[in-house]
Amino acid sequence: MRHGRLALLPLPVLVILGGLVLLGAVPLRAQSAAPPSSAWLALLPDGVVKRQFIIDCTNCHQFDTLVTIPGGRERSREEWAASVTKMLGYAGATTGFPIISAGRDPDSTAAWLVRHLAGRRPAPLTLPLGQAEITEYEMPVPTDLPHDVAVDSAGQVLITGMFSHVMYRLDPRTGEMSRVELPAPRGGPRAVEVDRQGQWWVLLGNAGLMARYAPASGRWSTWPMGMYPHSVALDADGGAWFNGHFTRDPEQIGVVDPATGRVETFPVPAHPTLARTPGGPIPYEIRAAPDGTLWGGELQGNRIFSFQRATRRFETHDLPTPMSGPRRFDIDGTGTLWIPAYSANLLVRFDPSSRRFTEFPLPVRDALPYVVRVDHRREVLWIGTAGADLVFRFDPRTLAFTAYRLPSAGALVRHLAVDPASGDVWLAYGASPGRITARVARLRAR
Repeated sequence: MRHGRLALLPLPVLVILGGLVLLGAVPLRAQSAAPPSSAWLALLPDGVVKRQFIIDCTNCHQFDTLVTIPGGRERSREEWAASVTKMLGYAGATTGFPIISAGRDPDSTAAWLVRHLAGRRPAPLTLPLGQAEITEYEMPVPTDLPHDVAVDSAGQVLITGMFSHVMYRLDPRTGEMSRVELPAPRGGPRAVEVDRQGQWWVLLGNAGLMARYAPASGRWSTWPMGMYPHSVALDADGGAWFNGHFTRDPEQIGVVDPATGRVETFPVPAHPTLARTPGGPIPYEIRAAPDGTLWGGELQGNRIFSFQRATRRFETHDLPTPMSGPRRFDIDGTGTLWIPAYSANLLVRFDPSSRRFTEFPLPVRDALPYVVRVDHRREVLWIGTAGADLVFRFDPRTLAFTAYRLPSAGALVRHLAVDPASGDVWLAYGASPGRITARVARLRAR
């Protein structure tokens, strides 16, 4: 059935990583001769220019072989400029989806790429790999974008079908994927969280609605947010928070109080350089800390901020590495923030009590850490990458990374969720356009 039952993928997609791998480093591309995006990005010189390029030009899809040498032929300067011009037409700072910075120039970008890529090819990457069983599940609509995933108390996996405008529920025991219709047509679901009562909180980006779904009754409730949101966070008092993805003057966050139906918004302190610049700081993640503090981040603005609702007080903090691209961070049980610095290729720890940042470089260059989620029960972190077809496990006690290779080349991990009962890690592959059919994956570490 196209939108109902989903069979498991053939055996080649179910892989065990490890075995002899533990004896030493092995090529990461054993199943494909094409280097991953990270290997191509590693050819470019490190620095602020490269980090800005990564934020601007790898948001939606990978910088892989199909981009760098389409058909096996190097792009000319004119072809690179035409490609950048095309992307600016889709997502430039003055468009309706302004995720590329206002300073992105096609000609200078093209010259920079030709200067550093011409005549060069990436070297094979080697890395010791951890042991895991990984199973991939195709989405019912091959061109969909599974933007976010969440796991409910029964172990069911909830998936936002951002392009199909449907919520999906995957039963891991049977592989069956059922659909739940949205309360707004073409709503564009992009974020989902599950509250303590098992209700789903879903951001409908296109419709500008916060939506709550009660599985027991099958009923939806909705609240207008007055903005296009990016992320949702649930606090201990039942509030559902959201942020305006493209708000900048003022940048805004808001909260839905389901008990009263009230929607309240709060202006974030203006970014010192980007508030009045087209495109702006690009609000990104929001998360609620154990002590009730709400935390947010800015992808282009290179800041995180805290907000105390009782006092309406904000506090902002600049990340230590300029243009590091903080993306989808998480907060552990002590209130410590763990931030994927996307373009700087760092895992960043922020201690709110000391206001101190600590940076941990990922073991693969330009892997592009996109999302971090804390496994609270096992006290480890999981990091999804957008450029290396890898997932990393990080142990804060030993400061050790373990890498797990994903079966599919082009697996841009846009979001992940940890099943607290089993420790299974659920991944949403979110490249657009995708090199592979839309899918989610389950990783079981050995």
